[in-house]
Amino acid sequence: MPKWKVVITEPINEAGVRLLEQNGVEVIHLPPGSKENGLIDVAPQASGFITRGGVKVTRGIMEASPNLKAIGVHGIGCDHVDLVAAKDLGKVVINTPDALTVTVAEMAVAMMLSMTRRIALADRAVRTGGWTRKYSDLIGNELMGKTIGLVGLGRIGAETARRLKAFEVKLLYWSRTRHPEQECEIGLEWAELPSLLARSDILSLHIPGTTGTHHLIGAAELSSMKRGAMIVNTARGRIIDETALVEALRNGRISFAALDVFEHEPVVSDNPLLAMDNVVLTPHLGASSIEAMRRMAIQVAQGVIDVLEGREPRNRVA
Repeated sequence: MPKWKVVITEPINEAGVRLLEQNGVEVIHLPPGSKENGLIDVAPQASGFITRGGVKVTRGIMEASPNLKAIGVHGIGCDHVDLVAAKDLGKVVINTPDALTVTVAEMAVAMMLSMTRRIALADRAVRTGGWTRKYSDLIGNELMGKTIGLVGLGRIGAETARRLKAFEVKLLYWSRTRHPEQECEIGLEWAELPSLLARSDILSLHIPGTTGTHHLIGAAELSSMKRGAMIVNTARGRIIDETALVEALRNGRISFAALDVFEHEPVVSDNPLLAMDNVVLTPHLGASSIEAMRRMAIQVAQGVIDVLEGREPRNRVA
């Protein structure tokens, strides 16, 4: 007989499921598209949850889960989990912060290249008979020689910087904590946020979505940037005031944006970004590589198992 039951709210790589089952766990998969009401229906049976962010783990759900010991976040961001309630109720929350570092860093660089070389626009042009646009609006820019400002220098920000060095760019960064060792190792210059915004040709965001970073990049910040600067966001949508960004894209203050994350997800059909040519949009798939998905599934499964078996997990958040 299984020793524990773990509810997986959204699909994860099969390697993580196998690891759970090999360690005496009965896995319960919520049906696709399930929300909080689906989780609360099975919560009383669960010793653990594994969630990817599509289902909020609220205080009410935790209170309805008397056997719950572990909440495993498949990824980094824990903003869909009530961490205060978890601490109050003695539920251990873990995540997988290093499993997706390389994948998201590669995504950030890919989005920069897509913007500067107009890849998405060029693809549409070829498909719609616009071959000769290569002589006009499809002419792009090189990364070489540009100043790239990184907001945040955690795992992903630092890994993005390492990859960008190959493009012979000037790298600035701002974070609440300076990182002198990485400044020397990678070749980074620390700058206060206003200075970084004013100097950057491309702004790349690598900070968590918290109350302190909500709309960190708003109308005032966008207006302080170079005219024609570009923005990449593979972090959290709420960091940018999306209404202000749309206006900046329309008036040319910001020439291009590449967004993997949005203030409201999934994006609704009347979002003005969908009608704009000077944006590259992807559906929050920065961590979605085969390799990263496998790493995250194994790490989150192992973290939940460790908690259930009474060991201190590797990546404890709360």
